[in-house]
Amino acid sequence: MVLKVSATAAKVVAVDLKAIRPDPSATTWSRLEPLPTADDVGLGLQAPVADPLWLLARQWQFNELQGEDAGSPIGARLRVQGVPMRRLLHPSGAVPATALPEGAPPLEAMVEQERVLAAHPKLNAQAGQQLLRLLRAAGRADAVAPLLAAFPAAIAAPSDPAADNAGFVWHRLLHGRSVDAHVLATAFGAAVADDAEGFVAALGIADPPAVVEVLKRWLRWVDDLALDPRSDSGASPYWNPQRLEYGFALASEGVQPELRLEAEEYVDGRLDWDDFVVASVLQPGQAVAGAAAIDWRPGRPPMPAMARYPGMPADRYWEFEDGRLNFGAMGAAKSDLARLALLEYALVFGNDWYLLPVTLPVNALYRVAEFFVRDNFGIEVPIPPARNLDGSQWTMFEMSVRAAAAPRARLDDCLFLCPALHAHEGPALEHVVLMRDEMANLAWAIEKRVQGTSGDPLDRRFESTRLSTTQTLRVPLGAVPAPGAPLQHTLQTPVAANWIPFLPVKRAGATPANWSIQLQRGVVVQHLQVDAARLAEPRNAEIAAVVERLRAAPFVEAKPEQAGLQGFMFHPRGEILRTTPADAASLFTTDFLRLEDEEVPRDGVEVRRAFNYARDASGRALLWIGRSKNTGRGEGASGLRFDLVRRAGGGG
Repeated sequence: MVLKVSATAAKVVAVDLKAIRPDPSATTWSRLEPLPTADDVGLGLQAPVADPLWLLARQWQFNELQGEDAGSPIGARLRVQGVPMRRLLHPSGAVPATALPEGAPPLEAMVEQERVLAAHPKLNAQAGQQLLRLLRAAGRADAVAPLLAAFPAAIAAPSDPAADNAGFVWHRLLHGRSVDAHVLATAFGAAVADDAEGFVAALGIADPPAVVEVLKRWLRWVDDLALDPRSDSGASPYWNPQRLEYGFALASEGVQPELRLEAEEYVDGRLDWDDFVVASVLQPGQAVAGAAAIDWRPGRPPMPAMARYPGMPADRYWEFEDGRLNFGAMGAAKSDLARLALLEYALVFGNDWYLLPVTLPVNALYRVAEFFVRDNFGIEVPIPPARNLDGSQWTMFEMSVRAAAAPRARLDDCLFLCPALHAHEGPALEHVVLMRDEMANLAWAIEKRVQGTSGDPLDRRFESTRLSTTQTLRVPLGAVPAPGAPLQHTLQTPVAANWIPFLPVKRAGATPANWSIQLQRGVVVQHLQVDAARLAEPRNAEIAAVVERLRAAPFVEAKPEQAGLQGFMFHPRGEILRTTPADAASLFTTDFLRLEDEEVPRDGVEVRRAFNYARDASGRALLWIGRSKNTGRGEGASGLRFDLVRRAGGGG
């Protein structure tokens, strides 16, 4: 509605006509009310309509006039019984049980944690630099030189500085110039309970008590830096390299009967109750006894609250709603039962659900023993466990039970309250892609990224181009070439150095009646001409450099030279494709990983090692290295071919 003001009526005297004659394009609007010129807005807020019977009809159609004589819940009385899971177990029992007391780190961190300082030389040296700063700040700079001499931090020089540039830089900056935090923390931590001052005095440091206090403060800082088991065993003991996933179990302690939950296929870095299966269960009506059992009642009766969700329809028809969600625009056919059920819940039964907030300790198995709800009429109603229409149990949120544990298929009316953890995953320290190659009848593991000598990741694809074996020696100057054959035979086409083959092998103990295979890690052998006289020619300088890099690479096994030819076998450089990553000597001898055949499906898999950062319920910062497995990118082709015959001119 446009409101025009007359200058004469307003008794305005203007010197400039622009002051009383605004730009014709400028438009003003008045209030959208029945009486826009009135001073009272009460009538506009009443929003009267001319057809109230139509509104009554709409309310009748939406069942707003139908009374159910039902009260709203205003209070509740309940009792919850629970069993805390206080032990972390290895599925095979090969690792001693780990206690999980109150305040322990979340399960993801406890299960995934693997060596940090020992596997990341740069971070190890930087942690040692923190000790040197603390010593100088405390006025004990005299202790720096003895510690550097006894525990020097080592960052090895890379065999190929161009491929591992970060390793080359940090080697020049920190090698021997900092303290080895991993070795010193392990040694001093063992000496704290015995003779800390004697440990410091043996290093030739005067006034040991003052230095011991600095070392203790630094040791607490190292413990808070990351979850580090301070071992050289490589991966977590709960990591199953044959299946590329974690496997562990939880068990109760101090209660009868003992309960056990198993998680044998934990892979995605997000642990929840549905990752577990029950290995031992309570029988119907069986109670749990023991000092560690939980029998919880709220100190103050909790108050039910209506369940809300974003875009929820309003309780009344005439009420403005969130326009970002329009249930009326959701089309649903008669056969689309899931969408019809969602619409019926949102539009008809959405305001019939209530939430009852309850605070319970996590990492425990709970069952609601008593539950009574009181409404606003003072009526108290018992709420039993949910049942289906035929009276059977509603088992949607119950954990499955291992078939050998009990004849029943579920655990009745119990829920495992797993600690919720939202971790931030950093860039991959190691990234491996496994895929099928039907043309070569193999499975391949492609190392995309691995850790360099400093611990920072390097691109293995770029590194493999510097180890290419496709070059051939040039013909010597002045040599008369022999007449070429019309056909050329190639025994094997080259494969990139970061492609590791997995060959199908017979499983140990397999019989013709029960035949099964596994995928065993193999090697690709590439042969190069390494005649010393010809490599010394300037024309062959490029291939001579490749041969030197191959001989210097720690993951390349060089075979003995025979008749001017030498074979090079490419092994994995990272830790994911190894069974004993901490044992470098076993790479060429006994470390041959076997994967279960079903773990490399047609879609393939991707496995990553990365830093994870999170905060637990108490606000404590947690940093650890963990692994995760996700779906791959499908099949691929390496281009590997054997006994290839080509025409001499390069044709097929």
